Amino acid sequence: MPDLGMVRRFAELFVRMGLVRGEGGVYVPACAECVEYLDGLLSGGVDGILGFIAFMCLVRDLLNDASIDTNMDLTHAELILKHVLDKHQGAAEAVNTLYEEIAEKTNAEGPNRAKKVCEAILNGEVEP
Repeated sequence: MPDLGMVRRFAELFVRMGLVRGEGGVYVPACAECVEYLDGLLSGGVDGILGFIAFMCLVRDLLNDASIDTNMDLTHAELILKHVLDKHQGAAEAVNTLYEEIAEKTNAEGPNRAKKVCEAILNGEVEP
């Protein structure tokens, strides 16, 4: 199981730092350290994939938290996470499969799906 405190720390940093306009005018995450961390997670097998799912769910939750000041929105966050995921061959399928299994175990439906999945991972209710 990944260090979920670390996953949360990087998810908060990722959201709080937001986006900056990079070379070529495209908005990229201001926190390059977060992207490096995600690359490391996705290289870490099932535990890393579980950590990536927790990160993804936490980011969704944090972006919906009005008290957090950020210039990133859900669409940008998802594009960046997809970009990171696309760099790791085979990881996307593993993430989707594991995410679906967890969602099914927690009966997560609709808009609260990511939150329920994240809570299940953080509460240790899921075995990879």
